[in-house]
Amino acid sequence: MVATDELQLYLLRADGLTRCRWDGKSDRVEALNSALDGEVLREVAQDPFNPNHLYAATLTELHISEDGGASWKWVPSGGVDYRDIWAMEVHPTRPDEIYVGTLPAAVYVSENGGRSFRELSGFRKLPDYGKWTFPPAPHTAHIRSFALDARFPDEIIVGIEEGGIARSRDRGESWEDISGPQSPGAYPEYNDPAGIKPYQMGQHEDGRVYRDVHWVLRHPNKIKKLYATTGIGSYVSDDDGKSWTKAEYGMGRAYAIPIAIHRDAPDRIFLGAAENGPTSWLGHRTVRAGPYNTIKFSPDTSEKLGGAKTGILRSDDAGETWRRLNNGLPSSYPHMTCGFALHPQDRDTVCVSYTDGSIYASNDAGESWRKLDVTVPKMYGIRLIASD
Repeated sequence: MVATDELQLYLLRADGLTRCRWDGKSDRVEALNSALDGEVLREVAQDPFNPNHLYAATLTELHISEDGGASWKWVPSGGVDYRDIWAMEVHPTRPDEIYVGTLPAAVYVSENGGRSFRELSGFRKLPDYGKWTFPPAPHTAHIRSFALDARFPDEIIVGIEEGGIARSRDRGESWEDISGPQSPGAYPEYNDPAGIKPYQMGQHEDGRVYRDVHWVLRHPNKIKKLYATTGIGSYVSDDDGKSWTKAEYGMGRAYAIPIAIHRDAPDRIFLGAAENGPTSWLGHRTVRAGPYNTIKFSPDTSEKLGGAKTGILRSDDAGETWRRLNNGLPSSYPHMTCGFALHPQDRDTVCVSYTDGSIYASNDAGESWRKLDVTVPKMYGIRLIASD
């Protein structure tokens, strides 16, 4: 079914937010307004109880819109002690409940629409918390993603970069590590915040998800099936996180970030992955690492390696097999992909964005693509929302 509601296309940038109108079919995109200028956008999410009520998380603040993104106002978000926000998620079944994840790795919840938060402090009591790491010194881990599910309203799953995956089944009171079997080799032997000793990159271990987790999803129908994307590829669990299997899709390092599943096509998965890691990606560099950029102090290997060499893949059998999508998409693109946007009511319409600001759309589930006529620099993500 194709929706008749107007589609709002939100472009998350390193220096603001752009709201556009798109009909879901043509190449034409109409820019409506820009907002939050100078802010590093992390997330934009729609209130499941009010389609005109939106939340936006930036690097340090939260903002809300009551008019479908036409205007925004800042909310104090008191209680968030660490103002380095990496992830935000709106609860699918409880009004005004929002989760925020930060660097250092901490989880906060608001029950009043983002005006104030409290930390779910049990999270930092996980046994391996002190071993978590991150490549750039001082090697501080952070929350990279949330997975909330209406079928399990009291469950919170978080992906930690670099710490694996953790879950709470009691609204954040207690937590368990669901990265797979315990392993003494999962984390570095040392963590030198001064950056004098070389960073110890992890390795794949059978049964475990690689510790550098970017995105976590639950299968829409198979409730024990989880997916995770990491710095060395993608992983699947068929037993609710007790064990993990690495997916193979014919790429080198297979550095994977965005992954998307439409609820009306539950076994079809879209995945964005790169042959090379972040130091090779073309694009701007900053003093802080972000979800889609590396720090300017890291060596630049883009010329030597040819950039990210990004590919877009699709599975039609819940992750058992994969094929690379072409037919209109750039091949081995030097810029990294920074997200998918699925049409909320049309399972075959999908957009994919890259960090140089280019956006491609498909109306046949990725069989063919076309470039949309909008480009903004320093892209960090894309969201497609149906408005009233």
